[in-house]
Amino acid sequence: MGSRAACIMLYHLLLQTVKTQQSAGVSPGQPHLLQYDLDDGYEEAVNDLSEAASGGSLYVIIDEVASEYSHGYTMNYFQTLCKLLLTQVPRLHLWAASCFHDYIPDGWEVEYLTRPLRSPPAVVREVEQDKMITTHNYVLPYSERGVPDHTDGPPVTRLYHRGQGHSGERPVSCVTCGREVASFLHSLRVGVTGRSTTTSTTLTSTSGGTTPPCLQWRDVLVSYWDNVFDQSGVVTGLQEAGIPVTDDDIEDVATASSDVVWVASGPRVRGLERKVVVCLEDFDYGLLTYSLQPQNLTFARLDIMSRCTSQLVIVYPDDKPLESH
Repeated sequence: MGSRAACIMLYHLLLQTVKTQQSAGVSPGQPHLLQYDLDDGYEEAVNDLSEAASGGSLYVIIDEVASEYSHGYTMNYFQTLCKLLLTQVPRLHLWAASCFHDYIPDGWEVEYLTRPLRSPPAVVREVEQDKMITTHNYVLPYSERGVPDHTDGPPVTRLYHRGQGHSGERPVSCVTCGREVASFLHSLRVGVTGRSTTTSTTLTSTSGGTTPPCLQWRDVLVSYWDNVFDQSGVVTGLQEAGIPVTDDDIEDVATASSDVVWVASGPRVRGLERKVVVCLEDFDYGLLTYSLQPQNLTFARLDIMSRCTSQLVIVYPDDKPLESH
């Protein structure tokens, strides 16, 4: 599940590249999107890919490997898949990417990409506090950026599930939290047509330039450690404020086709990026839910906050962040 959105996005990017090359008179190969559940084994994937090679070259791109961190069998199957493909496809070209560095097949060439080029420093400081980096060492720490930081980026906005009007145990269940998130998004002039002539928040990109003052709804992601439904209070609050929200179509969020705010659990958005990310709670729920729902193992900072390329919003469950970092 955790790799699906990223692979769909890559597939559509490759389709665009193929279309561009074809219009220039080049005849490239045709990309194919294959989806397998490696928890059920690797045999089907090996057979399909070996047949596709037909004695020729085979190019395979696998993104977000080991995104289901708790699934040890998945990783064993992945390593076996790589080894068998190498023996059955002589002209194999395989690239796999993962933020976890312990699952590399023996003898494969490795490149560690640890420069924080996606997010501005203000966001990086939040992400690098994740226990997967600081305590468990499953993810390598960031290295130096290597390029000048023209700005620290917009300050992280912190909202709190407390006070008059708030209800439910957590922000995800609270209509008022949804309204407060909506109010902040409106302050950024998200969804406003045309360029603003008044002073407004300008989001800074990681390259040192600036985004247009008028953001689109598709630039916004609201994410939680568990599933979010249409009936969730935060979704109701957003909709009441006139914000278009969806949580249904994984291909839509991967391609940003519709101009809507996508609301999703952390595992469903690994590998994607948005200019504005709203993280519902900063708590490291992954360790607590390991035995109950490993398919949803999520680390708020690593899985959600790292998706942010500019403005990060954190909605805390109370007036103080839970001591989890």
